Amino acid sequence: MTQFYQALLRDGGPRLGPRLRRCFAAWAGVEDDGGPALEHARGRSRTALADNDLCGRYLHDVPTGDGRLRTTATWAAGRKGAPGWVRVTVEGDLDQAAVTAPGFMPAFLATGRATDGAVPVEAGPHLIGPEEVKELTGWLARPDRGVPVIVLTVDRSDPNLVAACADHLAETLAGVALVARLYDARTQDDLNAWLGGDLSVFGGGLRTYLPGVRPGEETYAMRHQPRGGGAIRDQGVRSLEVVVKGVVELSVHRAVPADVRQTEPRIARVLAGALPPGELHAAPPTPAAIAVPRGPRIPRPAAPSEPQTLQPEPPAQPEPPAPPDPQPELTTAPEPGVEPDPVPEPEPAAGLADDIAAKLADRLDESVLDALVDMARGGDTETTALIKTMAAHLDALTRAVESTGLLAVRAPGQELERLRRQYDQLELDYTELQECERKAQDRIRWLESRLAEHADPVYGVQTDADRDDCWEAESLMEVVQRARKQLRHLDLPDSLDTEVSKLDVMYPRQRRRWTGRTWDALRALDAYAAARADARFTGGFYDWCARPLPGAPAITPTMVSMKESDSVSGNPKYHRARVFRVPTEIDPSGRVYMPSHIKLQQVGSPAPRMHFLDDAGGATGKVWIGYLGDHLPNTRTN
Repeated sequence: MTQFYQALLRDGGPRLGPRLRRCFAAWAGVEDDGGPALEHARGRSRTALADNDLCGRYLHDVPTGDGRLRTTATWAAGRKGAPGWVRVTVEGDLDQAAVTAPGFMPAFLATGRATDGAVPVEAGPHLIGPEEVKELTGWLARPDRGVPVIVLTVDRSDPNLVAACADHLAETLAGVALVARLYDARTQDDLNAWLGGDLSVFGGGLRTYLPGVRPGEETYAMRHQPRGGGAIRDQGVRSLEVVVKGVVELSVHRAVPADVRQTEPRIARVLAGALPPGELHAAPPTPAAIAVPRGPRIPRPAAPSEPQTLQPEPPAQPEPPAPPDPQPELTTAPEPGVEPDPVPEPEPAAGLADDIAAKLADRLDESVLDALVDMARGGDTETTALIKTMAAHLDALTRAVESTGLLAVRAPGQELERLRRQYDQLELDYTELQECERKAQDRIRWLESRLAEHADPVYGVQTDADRDDCWEAESLMEVVQRARKQLRHLDLPDSLDTEVSKLDVMYPRQRRRWTGRTWDALRALDAYAAARADARFTGGFYDWCARPLPGAPAITPTMVSMKESDSVSGNPKYHRARVFRVPTEIDPSGRVYMPSHIKLQQVGSPAPRMHFLDDAGGATGKVWIGYLGDHLPNTRTN
């Protein structure tokens, strides 16, 4: 699914869950009974509400155009008095859609005083006068601000138009932007005096100030996009579409805070009863704690033992009939003086129902038949009373089983949704396991490097530089940007950004899984190229991954392929798709075929690949990344 909208809010007010649930249910048109779990379907639309005192998740899935849109609101109470958090996302199986804030967001923001963690995010625009300018500049300067601030200036020719535009922006961008409207010209002058000429706003226009405003130090002031007053006066609210689209797209790429990233995968498990509520904010679980439970293992039948001679037992003496047991029995009472039949050995599961039916039929002797006839005639013998008791217990047991829904036949849509929820949860658990494995591998490499240096075991000491190596990113573009700054033996051209951004936007759930692998692969390539440049290693990158230097970054060799298949290399169409830019020192044409690639995901769709050219031992001494994106065309994709 493609993610179109994301809001991340902090709310320390009371009754966070009930407030959010009430607004969400009213927007979705659902009559909420307040129960712990509610599912409602109307046509092709479906709404699900599930929560408890600590967390909750509300979902509204509706058809739209040729696909569907899914709005999800997830919340959790804060840890040890910290404010709770809310994450709202809108996803769909559409290539593109004009998505704005869900309709319940303004109503929810009006119930409390939410923030993005640094600045207030409210239901309507802030009216800024001369007394509030200092507060506005404080919001703009906050280094931890996550949402953009949209400032609208005064238009003396039509003040009502500016007010209408501010209201429209506050509604469509609820939760992902702070909208401020200046009260008068004096306020505008005071604000511009603080911003400086490059960042000023005037003339009835507006400006979107992204996080990280630095008056007098901006190297590219136009990243804070202005919108002229003339366009607003000519087109009115329609002129704001480009502003809304830009801010909504920006919200999708906003990094998820660490506490939200750690807690959110556990919410579904808490709501399903698979995890105690007290574990919601606990330390990351071990792999065993989040393993998928399996059914009991059926023991193999034991080998037959040697036959033994049994001593004859004295015949059982008849005993007076016991009163009916309150628990239902599966056998009938024996007649006085008749020795009960031996208990049969358990039969295999196959044909179990038929075997039981046959055995019960054999046990219906004449006394039971007589009791049934007596019961039909209104008699009240002891056997008849026992049968009545058994029938009552069996009827109660049947009703109890039916009430649980265990025997109900699920509709295809319900079964599909159940499987989809299980798949989503398994995907989150798998991603968490991958992160734990990455950190463990990084720790092992650090210990190996220290052992190689000192020939002495050292434990429990890790420097900040070592700890930074196991870095977690929120998007592939973030990985690419960091690699361009830190990895000196790699070259990542700007041409990568198109396909990388496409993976980030089109597959928001999988991108966290790919970011760790991509960063590890880039670090391994950089370490390999550095070792080749210093003549500390001979061989190719595949050899490096199989036998790296002690403590050096590496990836598993199964992720690396140094060539393409003959069906790809020999096909002109597929061959051309793998030709990428290189400097003329490598090839005079400036382009070269790059069959070597790293599999960021082995199978599935998408299955991202990173194609590279190894020139670590050549003229440039670098590894050149030619492509990072979805699997290039081959005989299977075409």
